[in-house]
Amino acid sequence: MSESGKVYTGVCIDTPCSMGFCAEHAAIAAMITAGENRITKVVAVYEDGTIIPPCGRCREFICQIHDENYKCQVMIKKDMIITINDLLPYRWE
Repeated sequence: MSESGKVYTGVCIDTPCSMGFCAEHAAIAAMITAGENRITKVVAVYEDGTIIPPCGRCREFICQIHDENYKCQVMIKKDMIITINDLLPYRWE
C-alpha cells in the first residue's frame, strides 16, 4: 500500500535460471509507474495463501526506493506486523 492508500499488486516470476523477480518488485514497479514511491504497508502471499515475509533483496529494494520506506509496516504472518527496519536493521546505504 502506498502513502496515498492505493494498493499495488505484483506476481512472482520464478525461473530455473534465476532471471525471475519477486512480486514485491512488480508491485513497486507499478507504484513507481503511477508516480508514487512511499510504501506504508506490505504483505506477501505465497501461492497456497500463506503470508510470508519479503526476502532480503526485496527488503533492501523497498528501502532504496524512498528513505522513509524503512518505516513501512510488513505483515510477516497472519497475526504479526513489524517494520522493514525490524527485518533489516543494518540496511545498506
